[in-house]
Amino acid sequence: MARKYSFKIEKRQDAGLLMDLLSIVFALLISIGIASAIISNSGADVSKVLMAIVKGSFGSLTALVDTLNRSAPILLTGLATVIAYRAKVWNIGQEGQLYAGAMAVTFVILAFPVTQLPTLVYVPLLLIVAILGGVLWGSIPGILKARFNVNEIIVTVMLNYVITYICTFLLNGVWQEPGSFYYNTVPFPESSNSPLFFGTKLHLGFPIALLLALGVYFLLWKTRLGYEIRAIGLNPVASTYKGINTKWVILIVMLLSGAISGLAGGTELLGIHHRLIFGFSSSFGFTGILIALLGRLHPLGVILAAIFFGALRNGSTAMRIYSNVSGEIVTLIMGLVIIMLLFSEALFKYRVRRVENVD
Repeated sequence: MARKYSFKIEKRQDAGLLMDLLSIVFALLISIGIASAIISNSGADVSKVLMAIVKGSFGSLTALVDTLNRSAPILLTGLATVIAYRAKVWNIGQEGQLYAGAMAVTFVILAFPVTQLPTLVYVPLLLIVAILGGVLWGSIPGILKARFNVNEIIVTVMLNYVITYICTFLLNGVWQEPGSFYYNTVPFPESSNSPLFFGTKLHLGFPIALLLALGVYFLLWKTRLGYEIRAIGLNPVASTYKGINTKWVILIVMLLSGAISGLAGGTELLGIHHRLIFGFSSSFGFTGILIALLGRLHPLGVILAAIFFGALRNGSTAMRIYSNVSGEIVTLIMGLVIIMLLFSEALFKYRVRRVENVD
């Protein structure tokens, strides 16, 4: 009697840190390879284009500082994503929470003009306001999820639109700079400008993001709350039987995620723009979700992924200057990285095993 076999897809039991690293490197190499083929097909010199990106990102102190500044907001929103996704809370509202933080800062500056406070006092106060703005906007889906089990994906996506429409309304009305045809406020007072480091344009955003990365790691792996967050993410039913208050943890997770996203909006406004401008965020919230996935939801991985994406964004300017290639190639690379990452995760973390059918 002939034996019958079938094939079964199963997760590798030995998949660990090494497999994660290999899958990420594989995704990056394949993405760059495909992008290089597209660049070559357009008639441009691939090596020249790639070198332009590298030089534009790290070729000088100014370029390095610009890269770190561009990395800061996506690193913060990436960390906000890590906290939420570790609990399997699918927060897609980082962009809206970032806007909420920036708008809270703007409201305080415009409604309560205080120019006599020193920068070292005023800036921390404004960053606390940004955190509170993010907390407020993150609390809405958090309460709805924890209390009524409303799908957080739908709520956070909808709130992204709500906050941007509110921002447009204000910047086209009471917050608009008098005589301006653009959607922006008046310049903020100099006392609200973020301190700069080492005689460069490096503002508070990146140092704060690095410290928060360490804080998020400590929270998730060294505290009881972090254990509960990860336990809920692995098995919410078993966590409930273990005595973990899942509703309370879900609410805390959304508040923390909103707080960090709001801080991203505050640091970007006080460090770069010094006024609220509609569209000041180049999809920082959504990019933060991508780099969190690329960094495998680990703070260290998110730091590296944020710098990589910040370098791509910063290097695209030099690429346009020194070659005829469109800056959209950088967006293409980012998209390819995510697609290849999903493919490589399936390739490295799962295997096909032949099994014998038993009648």
